[in-house]
Amino acid sequence: MRGAAFPVGPDAPVYLWWSRLATVEGLSAIAYRPGTPALSLVLEGTLGLSVVQATAALEVALGVAVGLAASALVRRRTSAGGWALAGLLAGTFAVHLAAGYVANLITAAAFLAAGALLDDPRRRAAVLAALVLAGGGLAHPQFLLVGLAILLVAAALAWRSDRREAFRLAGTALGGGAVLGIGLLAVRPGAPPLEVDTSKDAFLRRAGLTSELRSAYLDRFVHRWTRYVEWISVPLAVIGFTAPSGNAGRILRSWLVLTFVGVGFALVTGWLPADRFVTFGFAIPILAALGLVRVWHRLERRRALAVVVTSALTLAMLAGSAIAWDRQEPFLSQDEVRALAVANEAVSRLEPGTPVAFLVNEPDETVSFLATRAGNVIRAGVPPDRIRDVIVVVPLGGGKSEERGALERLTARYLTEAEDRAGRSAETIVLTPFDEVDRPTDALVIDPSIPVKDVYPIDPLEPSSAAGIAWASIAVLILLTVVGYGWARIGLADAVTAVGAAPAVGAAVLILLATALDALGVPLGTTAGAVAASALAGGGGYLVRFVLERRAGSGAAPQIQEQPAE
Repeated sequence: MRGAAFPVGPDAPVYLWWSRLATVEGLSAIAYRPGTPALSLVLEGTLGLSVVQATAALEVALGVAVGLAASALVRRRTSAGGWALAGLLAGTFAVHLAAGYVANLITAAAFLAAGALLDDPRRRAAVLAALVLAGGGLAHPQFLLVGLAILLVAAALAWRSDRREAFRLAGTALGGGAVLGIGLLAVRPGAPPLEVDTSKDAFLRRAGLTSELRSAYLDRFVHRWTRYVEWISVPLAVIGFTAPSGNAGRILRSWLVLTFVGVGFALVTGWLPADRFVTFGFAIPILAALGLVRVWHRLERRRALAVVVTSALTLAMLAGSAIAWDRQEPFLSQDEVRALAVANEAVSRLEPGTPVAFLVNEPDETVSFLATRAGNVIRAGVPPDRIRDVIVVVPLGGGKSEERGALERLTARYLTEAEDRAGRSAETIVLTPFDEVDRPTDALVIDPSIPVKDVYPIDPLEPSSAAGIAWASIAVLILLTVVGYGWARIGLADAVTAVGAAPAVGAAVLILLATALDALGVPLGTTAGAVAASALAGGGGYLVRFVLERRAGSGAAPQIQEQPAE
């Protein structure tokens, strides 16, 4: 509606340059979290999308995938209204991750789909769940550790009443972790990972400013908690706490408990951002939906009152997501991209391996956020084969704060190390949108307000359009569904439930296949490599399902008895 031409959120520029770097160097350059660039490259090549369209489309399509997977998770354990409401609340709550945190979003969608598969008692469903967990974990291994802990707690809850399911849950968690480890090892050969500070948090951690980092975590939690409207959804989640049965119920109850434990641990220790546990806590909106079903049943004899109360509570929870999404915006501007197009051409003319120092400065003493954001945007805009040459420098002597001083010293060290490795001095560039202070005479100063003729950038970062992003989002959702449906039907007997889990399953399987192909030397940055990944991932599911059905001597998967709705 606002005509945004780039993906929203502070982390979106990171995924842009990750994908562009992986195009020329492979996934080893992003070896610690290869899942997102792997998926983006496959979508770009298969659907003919730009990296901007693919990243923005992932934000949208995976948010929808979270809602659909949440519906699939509880479909057998509640009424039609219950699973539809669970999908609505979980899907809209996903805006907190869709605002740039694509890797977290992939992991959340995969974990919900794995939970839906684990609610099917067959062995094949557990095996598939482990693979889906691993695919999601390749996007964000740290958050998968939270998911594996949830499954292990759920296994402990099942131990007394159903030891078979306890072993099944624990085995799936361990199997998913093992496949994840294999995947991370598979992408290590090749170009070394590019280790730079992609966020202010990373800079504060590297600089040893632990007190400032803890203050940032606490300030972020205090100022953002109102967006989640937990003061409504948490009581409703408590009401719905015991509603779902089976593994779905065990997983959701474990998830809710560990969300609160994680928030408390983060606030007490300051080691982790507490708000990230909240944004990953999809058990809260799902259980809140089931709590609303219970409220409806309690009030249904007074139909008018039931409609008013449940509608008001639902709208209040949706309002929190709407407010949060309304505040989102792209973290790169048209002026910055125009300046980068000029810088792109200048950088492409330099001798390969020449360090390029981009000065970043502003009067504010806390320039660290600007510096890390500028680094991500600049790396996204230079030619992909020159991303490693980019050095962001905050000039010395500009401020007196401890944070500013640490940033100045750290960036100066980075520049010295880069020049020593290259054996030559760095070229200095000033992009005026990122430096309001410095205008050195020995640097190339680029001001986007001054027209420049005859600029021919190499593989520049180009904006999309609102319509282009919308159509790309629809195409991505359809592709993920088509790829994932065959696999989902292997583990889920109900076709509707399989449709709900399909996009998340499709994303996880595409990541696994793309990672395997990259390890075998297939370039994902080409159309042929991307289409091969899509074809193998999608066709493999339908082929395996066909073989399993033939082996079972039946043309249809066995049906599972549905649990009575509340």
